[in-house]
Amino acid sequence: MENLTNVVAASLPRDMRIAGVNIAHTSGSTYWLLSWQANWLTLRLATHLHWLDGVQQLQVIWPDMQQIGGLKPLLHQALVSPAARHAAFAFTSADVSIANMLLWAAARKLVFMMRLTPEMATTHKHRPFDLQKDLTPLPLFLGDRNNSNDLLLPVADRQLQQYLIQFYSRNLLFTQFSGHRLIKLLPTAQWLQTMLAATPPASAWPLTVATTFGTQVLEVIHQARLQNR
Repeated sequence: MENLTNVVAASLPRDMRIAGVNIAHTSGSTYWLLSWQANWLTLRLATHLHWLDGVQQLQVIWPDMQQIGGLKPLLHQALVSPAARHAAFAFTSADVSIANMLLWAAARKLVFMMRLTPEMATTHKHRPFDLQKDLTPLPLFLGDRNNSNDLLLPVADRQLQQYLIQFYSRNLLFTQFSGHRLIKLLPTAQWLQTMLAATPPASAWPLTVATTFGTQVLEVIHQARLQNR
């Protein structure tokens, strides 16, 4: 990992730096949070394509991560390409409120989840799905991270779901699959904390969430606390 980190660091343009790393141990893929002036960029470095089409990440495919000689020029070329600029994103005030909500919930073992269709559950490792087309219609829940049988509350807020999908697209959330066809949207805590630390202080997240999305999700969170916390 140290060698790969050195290669990625040496490949960066002068105005870009590594702010965080996330390793998918099951697949060997690595995700890099890059700070780029006032914006952020997710770099996915992997041996295979992502299982979702349309993610907001700069993706570089390298067939053999054990042999990284020659990777530096390929990475640098990708990082200065129009695709990198297109994948970059700002961290808005609404993003800040969602990030704080996710971290607050995770500290109480509450996570958002989406239920896959039977087809998606059985074939997601064998063919790609479209981020917007296939994830947007899925039912959204707030549940117990360790036991969805104990707590699973519907969240009927399409605007919030779209924000969560956007976070997932940028690897600010990562997934854990369960036998109930659920994908748990777990916050990439180190990344979110790093981004929040670089952002001016904002209003209390419940107020911003209520103003931006309405109070429905706050009512679901309150219900979860009453039932299971």
